[in-house]
Amino acid sequence: MRRAAMVLATLPLLAGCAKPETPPEIYAAYCARCHGEAGKGNPRSMKLYPNLDLVASPMVRRGDRALVRERIAKGYGPMPGFSRRLPPQQIDALVDYTFELHRKAGE
Repeated sequence: MRRAAMVLATLPLLAGCAKPETPPEIYAAYCARCHGEAGKGNPRSMKLYPNLDLVASPMVRRGDRALVRERIAKGYGPMPGFSRRLPPQQIDALVDYTFELHRKAGE
């Protein structure tokens, strides 16, 4: 009985450590810091890394899903690869979400 009470007492603590599941949560957890919430890049970093703007990215504009997926999985320049942190289905969800950001921006 005491053990069950201890487990139940720790559940609220564990709830704050949940892994991101949905594409917006995954993007917020792994991408938004540099690419910005709307995919237009973090303004403080844009002068140094203009490729942070996903909305204006040539590969996103032309719909190059394979290249976007490769960059997320393997990394590019200062961006780390996420193939060791995220399963393939979450990487695919990030690709879809990247194109969704582009569509939302109306670019």
